[in-house]
Amino acid sequence: MALLTTRMKNWLEGTGAHIGTASTEGIPTVIVAAKASFDNSNTVVFDLSARQIDHIRKNVESNPQVALGPGGLGSIRAAYQFKGTGRIEGSRLKVAIEEIYSTKPGPEAGLRLDTLPFESVLRFEKTRWQDDGPPASV
Repeated sequence: MALLTTRMKNWLEGTGAHIGTASTEGIPTVIVAAKASFDNSNTVVFDLSARQIDHIRKNVESNPQVALGPGGLGSIRAAYQFKGTGRIEGSRLKVAIEEIYSTKPGPEAGLRLDTLPFESVLRFEKTRWQDDGPPASV
């Protein structure tokens, strides 16, 4: 189980995510969810439309590995990638986050954050990020 920082949760809750799934043959697909919430400290919940669920259902049921990139439609604004195991429950996609990566350009690109001690991740965020956080919810 990966521990998410408050900043990570705020980005997912405030901007939603690009959600990547793949078939068992490796054919990828991506949808965009406008908002997210959390079931617990590491399970992200996306309320999706029937069309979105239909688009990813077969992939998630046959290959539950899911990748998430926070950000609204057309933009990725927080430089993280989250990976985990997804399951569909009604009109919701629930993803238990297991891996966290930095996608920030520069020397930390690709750094796997969930393998660091949590205090190191907090220190990393404090010294490497200068943003004001996600946009205010509408």
